[in-house]
Amino acid sequence: MDIINKSDFVENIKKKIPVKLGRPIDKLRDLAILTAALELVAEQGYDSVTMDAIALRAHAGKATLYRRWKSKPYLIAEAIRFIMPRVQKVDPARCGENFRNYLCELLSTYFGVDDEVRQKVMLSISTAISRDKSLSEAIHLDCITNQTYIFREAITCNINKKIDEHQLKLLADVGPALLCYKLITTGKPIEMKYVEHIVDDLIIPLISLNSN
Repeated sequence: MDIINKSDFVENIKKKIPVKLGRPIDKLRDLAILTAALELVAEQGYDSVTMDAIALRAHAGKATLYRRWKSKPYLIAEAIRFIMPRVQKVDPARCGENFRNYLCELLSTYFGVDDEVRQKVMLSISTAISRDKSLSEAIHLDCITNQTYIFREAITCNINKKIDEHQLKLLADVGPALLCYKLITTGKPIEMKYVEHIVDDLIIPLISLNSN
């Protein structure tokens, strides 16, 4: 079975193909290239993937890839941006009684819990960034870390008093940081049970301390 069939990120890409590319054939070609790049990263790891391999998998000429992206890091970076969750707005109605479930949902959505392929891609990229300066520059870490903004806004919405900005940032960073650490150190997919453990035994107690 093709590994990409286990993931839902193809649908995410389809929704985000840039309109500026114009002709439908161009959009479909870019979809094929980005999908091929993600498939290969999930299967082989970032370091092993080449532009030749991506072109072959996408049934595209290598010249086509280089007309759109100047190198592999920039192609992969664009593919990663497409599979990351779109920036969300905090739902105030869920910052009350349903706050615990809301935090679990935000964390699980961001890390693609139950989506093994997406987590493999994130694992490969997160470990490659420190070794590949071009990838680090191309990917713009904010596209990976901007979800902490949503956590921070949700926490602010839940806490009924103003807290120090540094404390707030730490609270917002705890969940994503632990999930990243878990993914990198174990190399295994993150399960919902672990997300709930972080929320129930760490984030909620910390928020409660700062709410008093």
